[in-house]
Formats: sequence, C-alpha cells, structure tokens
Amino acid sequence: MKNASFWEQDTFNHSFDLIIIGAGIVGLSSALFFKHRNPDARVIVLDKGSIPEGASTRNAGFLCVGSITEHVADMEKETPENIKKRLQRRYRGMQLLRETLGDQAIDYQNCGGYELFTEQKNFGKATNQLARFNKWMKDITGKKDVYQAERLNGYNVIYNRLEGAIHPGKMMQALIAKTQAAGVHIRWNTNVKKIKKSGVLLSENDSSISGDQVLVASNGFTRRLIKNITIKPGRGLVMVSEPWPGMPWVGIFHYDRGYVYFRNAGDRLLLGGGRNIAMEEETKDQFGINPGIKDYLTNFARQKLTLPEGISFEYEWSGIMGFTPTKTPILQRINDHCVVAAGLSGMGIAIGMDVAQTAVGLLSDISSMNN
Repeated sequence: MKNASFWEQDTFNHSFDLIIIGAGIVGLSSALFFKHRNPDARVIVLDKGSIPEGASTRNAGFLCVGSITEHVADMEKETPENIKKRLQRRYRGMQLLRETLGDQAIDYQNCGGYELFTEQKNFGKATNQLARFNKWMKDITGKKDVYQAERLNGYNVIYNRLEGAIHPGKMMQALIAKTQAAGVHIRWNTNVKKIKKSGVLLSENDSSISGDQVLVASNGFTRRLIKNITIKPGRGLVMVSEPWPGMPWVGIFHYDRGYVYFRNAGDRLLLGGGRNIAMEEETKDQFGINPGIKDYLTNFARQKLTLPEGISFEYEWSGIMGFTPTKTPILQRINDHCVVAAGLSGMGIAIGMDVAQTAVGLLSDISSMNN
C-alpha cells in the first residue's frame, strides 16, 4: 500500500471547503466565483480527463442566443415568457464570459449570426416572428432591430447582429489559468466514483477526498453519479474541412431549428450537429462518430453550402452534452452537502458562466459553515 506522505496529506489531501466535479466551463467558473466570494476557501476541481473533455473544448465556438425557429419550436414545451427568460440568460451569460476572460483571450469575433433557410415556407413563418423577438431583445439588451431578414449566398437568412464566435480551446486555457491564479486546485485524470456526506470517493484504489460541500458540474455525465436526475446525455458531431479558398460562409450559422450549425474557422468550414436524424442513437455518453450523421452533414455541405468535391473534412470529433426535457438547466440542492449545476442543453458557451454564478448562490459561504 502506498501511504500518503506528511507533505501530501498537508497539501494535496487536505480537507476542502468545496469539491467541484467537472472542469468544464461551469465547474471552473463556479470555482472562480466561489473564490471571489470566499478568498480563504480551499476549493478543488476534479476531472476524469487530462483536459476538459465533455463539451467545453469540443463545441463549435458559438457565442449566440439561438435561432428564431429553435425558440418557436421550444414554445411547444414552454411558455413564451420562459423562452424570453432563456434568451435573457443566454445574453447575460455571453456578456459575463466576455467580461470575465476578455475578448482577446477567447479570440472573440463579432461576426454576427445567421439562420439559413432553404424553403420559402419556413422563412415566411420565421419572419412573421421578427417583431416579437426584436421586442424581446430590445427589452433584454436595450438594442433595436437585433434580428433582420436578409439574403446571403442565394439564400434567405435572418441575421442577428449581437452574436459572434470564439475559440473554445483558448477560452478554456484562459479560464484554467484564471482559476488557478485565484488559488483553486485542479486535479486531472481523477474519476469520482461516489459522492459521500464527507466528500467524494474516487475510482482509483477507492481513495477519497474530504470536503464540506460538493458541486456536481459534470453536465452530460451527471447520471453516472446521480441516477434519478432528468438529464440525458447527447452526443454531437463536429467536422472541419481542409482549407477552402474563397470560403463564402463567414460568421456563425444555424439551420433547421439549430440542429445543424456551421461557421468559418479561418478559411475552413466547421460543420456540426445532425443529432435529430438519429436522436435515440446519440443519447449516450460515449465518444464516437455516427456514420449516418457524418454522411448527412457531408451531403448538406456539398449540396447546400457548395463545398467543392475536391475538399474533404480533415478533422472530426464528438462531444458529450447534457439535455433536460425543456432545455432549462438543473440548478438545485440535492441534500445539505451537494448541489447540482448541469443540463446546459447544448448552450454551455452562452450560459455556462451564468449557470455557475447561480450555482455559487446555492452554496454556503465558508463563514456560515464555520458558525
């Protein structure tokens, strides 16, 4: 048996005020905000990967509030007032991300967002909603005519001038650096097996880390630890093409209620989504490439986006998201020592920091714990 040394026990294995499971945008942001409120707190973030590997570094890098057809479709499950609150959370989260890390650190591009339409009928239905959504966005942002109907590359589009693109890898590097500079411990390759009243049990040798509070921020992997939670994992495919000279798609784009999304990554086409053609198959938390979705996206790129036949997709990967039945994230206290902040439903970049800020509000400050 390898016993812990005196030095290890006094530093790495010391009891913590807060243990956070998951080093994605929600977990790290929660650690950062908790330290801002409690400078003397001992906080540790645990992640099962060598880098954040769920969705925070594996997404398309959209800083957006979403497309009009997505919101209209969601009104079949939620009230208009709740959709407006969702828009508010997404916009607030976007601003918080930029303020916390800075535009340069996340490689922010104020390129605008577009919803692409290939059928006149769907475009007509969406434009009928322009007045409603422009009023909502003015109420939320104070800015007029956020959405505008336009033409681009031969298609009808609805343009949102407040949306933009970021580099997820640079964003997470900046967040990791800022969190560590605040005095937060981050431990990689550490898989949590079970949450206990006194902390967490690890998979490796059934060792444990003790702590007063636990925040579960593992998003699509949450059901591995909390079985009865209403969060389903969702696997998403993203591909990046070889360089495309004169690539005509500059900005971030949504298609078909947001199920397909694409953007330029320099002179390359980044394309992702397509879960809706194999929804049940993609409700899983294992990484992998679905050949049917890959073919669907490739055909979309060739037929709708005019990707030349001589240019193939050079990169492909999957990410694991966490979805709730209504897309509203779960933010709740499970018991007196555990809080859950998960189920970001594919919008982690936009709402991650806002969710983290709310989660910290559910945690107890160390001064109250010591009283």
